[in-house]
Amino acid sequence: MSHLKGVIQQLKARPLTSPKLRDVPAVAAAAERISGIDGQAFRREAKDYNELARTFLNRLSVGSDVTMRELRDAAWCLWMTTPALSDHSEILKGTLARIENCGRKPPGRALASSFLSAFAPGRNGMAEASAALGRLASGLGRPWSDLHDEHDLFDWRTGPRNISRRALTDGVSPTVVLQKGGLGALDSRSGYARACAMEALSQLAADAGLHADTRLAIVKNLALDRHGGLIFEEHAPLVANALVLPFGAALPAKQVRDQYLSLLLELFKDPRLESGRWSRMRQAEEIVRKWLTEQSLRQFLDVVDKIALERMWVYRRAFWEAVYKLDLISDAWVVFDPSGARAARHAFGKDISFATFDGSVQSGQAVLLLRIGRGVVAEWSHDGRCHIWNDAEDRIAPKLGQSRRLYSPSALRSHGNDSIHHSTFAVTHWPHDGANSWQSKVANKIHQMTGIRIPSSSYKVRG
Repeated sequence: MSHLKGVIQQLKARPLTSPKLRDVPAVAAAAERISGIDGQAFRREAKDYNELARTFLNRLSVGSDVTMRELRDAAWCLWMTTPALSDHSEILKGTLARIENCGRKPPGRALASSFLSAFAPGRNGMAEASAALGRLASGLGRPWSDLHDEHDLFDWRTGPRNISRRALTDGVSPTVVLQKGGLGALDSRSGYARACAMEALSQLAADAGLHADTRLAIVKNLALDRHGGLIFEEHAPLVANALVLPFGAALPAKQVRDQYLSLLLELFKDPRLESGRWSRMRQAEEIVRKWLTEQSLRQFLDVVDKIALERMWVYRRAFWEAVYKLDLISDAWVVFDPSGARAARHAFGKDISFATFDGSVQSGQAVLLLRIGRGVVAEWSHDGRCHIWNDAEDRIAPKLGQSRRLYSPSALRSHGNDSIHHSTFAVTHWPHDGANSWQSKVANKIHQMTGIRIPSSSYKVRG
């Protein structure tokens, strides 16, 4: 017993020492790991951030302190709330300083995530946040530090440009580049993804060296969502320019044109029908219209050649292709009967644009409408005639691009003859050779309308 009393006396005599605690409690460390999945500090959608922003605005304006958790929430109130803290320069400056000096990762990661989500170069506070994040980057840990080291991620001027270049090199979207870098939860519709996609599309429009298939695949990856629509509607002109401007005046292969037109018309509709959809991209529209002119000519010649009862199409093809090569056709449109419509959709895809007849015609019959100079040509298939109106603005002249309403067969026929001096002209497709051939007569009429002669050697059929 005396021994026990002695031990107790010794313990009482020892000076008391405070227990040694961890710098970061285990619970706090676990919470930090959870909030930092993929290197991000997530915005909690259950919270009312607009209300939080109002509270922070009042408290920070009088210099009140905030906790670590509140500081993380404040990072999400800088740009995407009403009010936005970034609209108040002193509050912005103080919030960024607090985040920089807090010595903890979650507020900095929240700032990084908020910065990428709300990114827009002209937005208040972006340059200041960019500078702060550049200083914080090495301390945020992976993936932030690695991405900033490799791409200058947080530099608001060069970061999007660098990410877009990597995206083009890898043939993927900028979002995929960032996700592969560790930001697995980054939204493909974030402001940063928008800026990177804009940069990449602009670079594509200026790069004529890409293979056509590669260009098409990259644009789809950059600009389209999983449903085939535009991720960012405001990128419509950039998408059209990236697809067609690199070709310039050169005419790509038929398969390439058809693939590109399929996507362009699906996204922006046919400019011959809805020109307003192309008002933001007139240069691209001009190129697309040329492609559509060739495609309509090819529709008529290819489809009618398969379904026509007669075998005179070698002469038609030779003549009208010669006219096209002289760049005399500014627009083209085709009118099919039901059998021709089915053949056209089978050959060119279900979204191909053309019109149909409002009235009975010979089975398989079709009309090719052409805008040449100020006039309009209606080239009938089978045993039909070639009709030409001097003035496309004449009320009796057929109008191109009427896919929403049918064409009456009678409206596509004139009462003219083969005299080039009449305002309406019509000629049968016989004979095929000689000075009095139908080609020679049509060529003379086109020369009268345009001042350009079509050499007979350019449409002569040999063999």
